[in-house]
Amino acid sequence: MTDTTDVLDVLIVGAGPVGLMLATQLRRDGVNVRVIDTHAERTFFVKALGVTARTLEIFDDLGIAREAIDAGVWLTGAETFQDGAPAFSAQFPREGMPYGALSLAQFETERVLEAALARHGGHVEYGATLVDFTEADDVIDARIQHANGDTHTLRCRWLVGCDGARSTVRRHLNVAFEGDQFPQTFMLADVDVDWNLPRGPMYRFNVAADAGSIALAALPVRGSVRRYRLSMVLLPDDAARHALNSTPDFAEIERIMLPVLPDGTKLSSMRWSSVYRVSHRIAQHYAQGRALLAGDAAHIHPPVGGQGMNTGLQDAHNLAWKLVLATRGIASDALIGTYEAERRPVGLDVVEATSRAMNTVLAHGEMRPAMRETQLLIGYRGSSIVADECSALSPELPAPGDRVPEVGALAETFVGHGQRLQDHIGRGRHTLLGFLDDDTHIEAFDAAAVAWRAALGEAAGAVLIAAPSVALAASETYRTLSDAEGEFAAAFGARNGMVWVVRPDGHIGYRSASFNAHALIAWLENVLGKTVAR
Repeated sequence: MTDTTDVLDVLIVGAGPVGLMLATQLRRDGVNVRVIDTHAERTFFVKALGVTARTLEIFDDLGIAREAIDAGVWLTGAETFQDGAPAFSAQFPREGMPYGALSLAQFETERVLEAALARHGGHVEYGATLVDFTEADDVIDARIQHANGDTHTLRCRWLVGCDGARSTVRRHLNVAFEGDQFPQTFMLADVDVDWNLPRGPMYRFNVAADAGSIALAALPVRGSVRRYRLSMVLLPDDAARHALNSTPDFAEIERIMLPVLPDGTKLSSMRWSSVYRVSHRIAQHYAQGRALLAGDAAHIHPPVGGQGMNTGLQDAHNLAWKLVLATRGIASDALIGTYEAERRPVGLDVVEATSRAMNTVLAHGEMRPAMRETQLLIGYRGSSIVADECSALSPELPAPGDRVPEVGALAETFVGHGQRLQDHIGRGRHTLLGFLDDDTHIEAFDAAAVAWRAALGEAAGAVLIAAPSVALAASETYRTLSDAEGEFAAAFGARNGMVWVVRPDGHIGYRSASFNAHALIAWLENVLGKTVAR
């Protein structure tokens, strides 16, 4: 059967965190999207565990940050023991960050995202497998097989493979998955741990042995105050006893792991176990024709620092707004090409950095959390779709390509509480930000805001921020806010008449010293790849 009467905008293959993130953002912004997954239902294994500060910002954009926090455990630090004695300790910062590091089981991430997808009218078609697909005349025909053996062909404009390391989409595209596999064999168990150590830190236990050093990591999991995910590198003899992807029983977990844990530790209530190897690979291309790759289908890397799932979620966040504008006809298809240009360098950096970190951990037995692991530093300076007309400003200031920093203490007339800048950006919109410290440029901003909204319609937002000394009248074209405590001016190096555009993914796309509507729209046309209404 061929379903070609209506061409679907986007078909997403794979309903893990990345596929669900992409589908939720597309549905929120009105894109006709379907999500299929070969599994009969969602699984409840603790696979990926750890959500970065940057991912929590994205969850906030979707309105699900609180749900995620309530389902997780804040990580307070990292503690390393050598042969039973404390060897290294690091505390995670509690101030100056939008969010901390959250231990969140993958199935909880999926649950929260799937519920958000449902609120936007979407759902996952479980038990549906992509068999193959062909592309012609700007559409893709995807052949799908259902659990009962029936097949049908679905026609779509874009197909996105979020189908994991063994991606059918990537394999069908014949895209090379470059990299290798670490030789070490790992064992993982989701168990309750009864010990005297405080809840909150992530732990690492190193023990010297005749056959080589042994290392075990423990991360807290929500669900029981004693629940942890334990992961360790197996010694050669133990590795030889277990086939990859096998599920050791509880007795075997106790035999191997208890000698590495503190004296007197007891294990119970095992929910899941696994034996696996760690790989480091990246797809040679993230896009080919109208088919794209995201998440583990595009890159896999060691779990050090919890970067894997988070990098995939941020792939989806970057791709979503571009697909929205392209499917609405606001942007040309050329905008989709910037997805690979912006995200593959990030994936390559993560693969290389986590591989180095993995080698360091294996060699020296220490976990040293770093600022880069928050993923707040990832940016796109140099991208073809960002532009800076204030390049003489300090490179330390947020510039086009950078993530917008956290800014609070903004005041709005008739609103009795301080507000965050993040509450006024994102949500699927490009947001025009202007700054004034007197009232001489208001008419110029008015003109820029009108042109801005005419060009992007519902995809446009606009906010004018003024110094505390400036009294702004309310506007029905844009929101007016007061920089009550000067946080915005300090964070952005804001000067009178400056303007920025914040992309839907929370990164700055454009910066100028003046409210010049012509220059602003010229930049936008370069981004969209087409002429817009003026």
